[in-house]
Amino acid sequence: MSIQKDIERGLEIRKQLKQLNAELKDIETRLEEFGLLNPGEHVELKDADREGRQWLAQGLVHVVPVIFTADKLVQSFLANSAQHQTIKLPARGKLGDFYEAVTVYKNKFDDGKKFRAAADQILGPVLAPPFVTACVARDKHGVPKSDVKILWDDATAK
Repeated sequence: MSIQKDIERGLEIRKQLKQLNAELKDIETRLEEFGLLNPGEHVELKDADREGRQWLAQGLVHVVPVIFTADKLVQSFLANSAQHQTIKLPARGKLGDFYEAVTVYKNKFDDGKKFRAAADQILGPVLAPPFVTACVARDKHGVPKSDVKILWDDATAK
């Protein structure tokens, strides 16, 4: 094949990929919305230490796991900000065990699982849940932020 043909074919492939990616994004949005509206159809995650839930989306021939992760945690906040005050009280003087402080507090943990485990260990089973709830990242409307992962590669035949 000549370079000229490769260029034309490459452009055509890119055009098709763009169309297919847009279609896949629409499908994933519909799966996410349907999964959120049908909480009764959810099952436990494979990793029992992780927080979140899993929906097994049923196709005609395949089942695709859709993972709704636990709410994201605040990664940083300004000292003396409203968020600082919200998190400081339920931390019961242990905020420094979770966030490094200068003028901006920064989360010391690289994932929520480790953060939640540390909260259980440091604050105990009674105080940890309200502290973690205070640390949940929220959008401008106060809705907790979370991730949804559609595991296409883990699809299984019915």
